[in-house]
Amino acid sequence: MAQASNQAAGGEPFRSTRREPRSFAVLTFAVCGLTSSGRFFAELCSTTNISRSGCCLRLRTRPQADSALALRAFPGGTSLPEGISQLLFQVSWMRPDEGGWLIGAFALGEADLCRLAFPSYTP
Repeated sequence: MAQASNQAAGGEPFRSTRREPRSFAVLTFAVCGLTSSGRFFAELCSTTNISRSGCCLRLRTRPQADSALALRAFPGGTSLPEGISQLLFQVSWMRPDEGGWLIGAFALGEADLCRLAFPSYTP
């Protein structure tokens, strides 16, 4: 297991234990979810890295902790497999980043972003 460590806002260290390798890939989606105040939001977002069961997203809106996010395809963005309209993820962690938020999220279901980013990928 690799250990990642960065300095989060407020001087507290941000740490996570990596269970699987991350790939730096920018995938673009429309994301829908609830804000930290419980209101619905939708915005365009992109990933900063992906794994078989999760991703790191950059959002302008702060989502509600531990809430679900729906990633949807939009014209000009990342295409989803035939017959799939959205991928569901759950917020695992968040931290401020350059006028927005970095969001760590894990897949709720069989979403494998590596297969979208790298079609020849086999786990």
